[in-house]
Amino acid sequence: MLRRLFLSRAIIRMVTSIVLSSLCAFAGDLTVPAPPKKQSISDIPFSLRQGYLIVVEGRLGNLDHQNLLIDTGTSPSMIDKSIAEKLGLRGVPGDLSLFNKQLAAEMVMLSEVQLGPLHRSNLPVMVTEFSKIARSLGTRIDAVIGLDVLGAMSFTIDYQKSRILFRASQERHVASFAAGPQFLTVNLTTHGKELHLLLDTGTPRLVLFRDALRDLDYDWSAVTGTGENVSGTVSFGTIVLPQARLGREDVGPQRVSIIANQKGADANYDGLIGLALLRPKQISFDFERQILGWTN
Repeated sequence: MLRRLFLSRAIIRMVTSIVLSSLCAFAGDLTVPAPPKKQSISDIPFSLRQGYLIVVEGRLGNLDHQNLLIDTGTSPSMIDKSIAEKLGLRGVPGDLSLFNKQLAAEMVMLSEVQLGPLHRSNLPVMVTEFSKIARSLGTRIDAVIGLDVLGAMSFTIDYQKSRILFRASQERHVASFAAGPQFLTVNLTTHGKELHLLLDTGTPRLVLFRDALRDLDYDWSAVTGTGENVSGTVSFGTIVLPQARLGREDVGPQRVSIIANQKGADANYDGLIGLALLRPKQISFDFERQILGWTN
């Protein structure tokens, strides 16, 4: 799913605390034991679509069992038009920027979004239609949950057990990332040139804008193709990077999708990097230390 980020939103750090009240006895040394501590949700299951897209169940407003697509390359989060209608949400018109295309969209205030222990109230979200994406995935998509929600807590994706654990984990390979108000970025180096990339769980591979090819050592490929996002079809060409490093980790030769240049003066990254190219069994997002870790 190819997209750029939409609006500036500060990543909101959320600390969840449980307050236990103690009971006092009224007679001598008689004590009453405190009630058992409520168990918090530490992990949730997910389904994997097309080998890289993660879909979990969650809550939107007063609607339970909604299909939420997890996407670190999105901010703000988005809900489907049908969900806005069910919840009776009305908002203000706005624009949704997707690479080189601007779409009319609506911003509304979602009373609640919850997945596992992650919970946000009164969250500004964009309203759009996910019908094309849903058809390609073979499942209903009610919302795309982005960094404005995900950035509140470290989490680990266990691809072997198909579960998301809401804590960071120690992995074999690591690379640092930068957490900005809109997105996560990492640096990938190829033959001495550093590429500034958006870290995007909603992208299957490495994607570069055409301008990033300047002074880059690569081989052309005859492969062309198309991808889908909420705007429709995006066309791309292909090159091959003979060598690439993420942080200090060698990730080998990479097949790269090339798309049209991003419009606007705020195009301060060279493309997107999807996690599937790491072939991870497990991957960890540590927001406190700003460390991406993976084991393959």
